[in-house]
Amino acid sequence: MFSGSLIARSKGLFRIFVLPALLAWAALAVQSPGYAQAIKINGLMYLIQNDPADTADGLLKWETELNKRGLTALIKASKPVLEKYPELFRRLAKEGHVIMGGYAGICWDMPYDKQYQAMKETKEYMEKLTGRKMLVFACLYSSYDENTVKAAQALGVPYVLARGTEDVRALLYKPKEYNVRLLEVSNVEFGTMGKGSLCDISLFSRGATEADFARVFEDSVARRPDSMILVSHPHIGGVKAGYWKVYEEALASGRLSWQPFAEWMKKVKTVELAYRQIPENREVEYLEPKPAVPLEQLENLPDAGAKIVMFHNGKGPMCAEAKKFVDSMNYPVEEHLNTEKDFIKLLESYRAKFPKSLGLSSDYGYFPIIVVRGKTYSGFNEEIKATILKEIEK
Repeated sequence: MFSGSLIARSKGLFRIFVLPALLAWAALAVQSPGYAQAIKINGLMYLIQNDPADTADGLLKWETELNKRGLTALIKASKPVLEKYPELFRRLAKEGHVIMGGYAGICWDMPYDKQYQAMKETKEYMEKLTGRKMLVFACLYSSYDENTVKAAQALGVPYVLARGTEDVRALLYKPKEYNVRLLEVSNVEFGTMGKGSLCDISLFSRGATEADFARVFEDSVARRPDSMILVSHPHIGGVKAGYWKVYEEALASGRLSWQPFAEWMKKVKTVELAYRQIPENREVEYLEPKPAVPLEQLENLPDAGAKIVMFHNGKGPMCAEAKKFVDSMNYPVEEHLNTEKDFIKLLESYRAKFPKSLGLSSDYGYFPIIVVRGKTYSGFNEEIKATILKEIEK
């Protein structure tokens, strides 16, 4: 048996000699480059579908890629976009993506009543569509002012998107006067056109090439911010080959830990200050874009635009079976219900291109109507299902 005095002396020696050495080793390890590299950046993917004139093709590409990797994103959509693609955004919300309400105008110095009404209309439509609370609201260029914050507080919206003030680092600012947080995106400089988000269209508008975008992303990651937001406008990032390559490599990178919105929020730093003390960034040098190469001259992905478009009424066994079929595939699907305001107009545009349908009717006599690779099928059965599978495998 050891005496009490011997045990006490051993504990004393441990505190005097061993413990300081262990603490010193731990401090050196934390400061070492290897340790820093081992800590992954808290990464959030943010997609913006703001203009109803843009097709959903790029967003569908992003959806299938994120599904394949088991990832989700923060996705901004204006009310006109939600109205144009309601079934797509309903599906994205079910898949776990956080749909952010968007306003297509600049909110700096906009009267409170106008901001409140724009936010309210988007919030009500989006929440009814998705069945989920609108957590974030954003104006064009991530612009905001105190009226935006006041409107968010009045409507119970917890986050407002803001332009970054901490270089590539993303963080939250909490105004002491409000129960609303400002979500600042990553901000990067390029050339003579100032700073903007770490984003395809932002850098494209500032004269960056696809190779420049790749370099800026690498430089941003090399700075080792604790949290970062990577942004894409899908009509560029999900369509143009050079930009997609950068995003694909970013998603596969071991240097970032891509998080769902709720998990990312738990890890990002929050700074609480009086509203007037919070830094604000109103710098937008690219209101008039100056691209190095016109967008239409950039190479598209080989599968750009590949998708199934399905028109149906949500009723009957054929529509139910077709819905079950397309939902089971991780393939781009653009779905339209006959309750949508432009349903007939959109369907007629396809009918003008393809006057005769295949399947169970040659004149579009049955729902669902499915368009794939330049052919339309009316009705649904096992034969049509097998034909569609062959088409998408070509």
